[in-house]
Amino acid sequence: MSESGVEPQAPPLGRYEPDDDGSVHEVRLINVPLLILAATREHHDEVMREFAMLALDENLSSGHVPARMLELIDVLGRRYAAAAARPDAEVDAALERGEKTIDLVYHVPAHVTHAAEQLHELMNEADEFCRQQQMLTLARPPVQAEFGQWYLDEFRRQINGEPPRPWDGPLEP
Repeated sequence: MSESGVEPQAPPLGRYEPDDDGSVHEVRLINVPLLILAATREHHDEVMREFAMLALDENLSSGHVPARMLELIDVLGRRYAAAAARPDAEVDAALERGEKTIDLVYHVPAHVTHAAEQLHELMNEADEFCRQQQMLTLARPPVQAEFGQWYLDEFRRQINGEPPRPWDGPLEP
């Protein structure tokens, strides 16, 4: 149990090796809006499924797919497709109880900031392909994009020694 009294969760940004010195940082996400988190998870899963399906298509390099989208298909569809399983039991239970927010705690190595930055950039690029109608999935609504930015920023900020900032945006998508 962390000093905040909340049981730490498995890392949300995938599996990674600990830092060379074995150190980890506690990241506390406070006032996480459960309905927005659930909608964001669902959208993320849809994007990842679409990229995974595109990664299986042998005809993609035929010239009608932009080169950067091919790179995203490789990164999101092939490299991260297996990282879809998340330990969300606590979040799912809170949703079932009808709670509006939850506090989450993660223990992560410092280099997770690189994964957070990369994921932020990749999701923004995926949104752009969605807006250009080059994918079936729709782009994230503004509140989900804002939530995603806050979520990943909290990892970067807190690993750099800053205190947690609670979510202060809307509680519903």
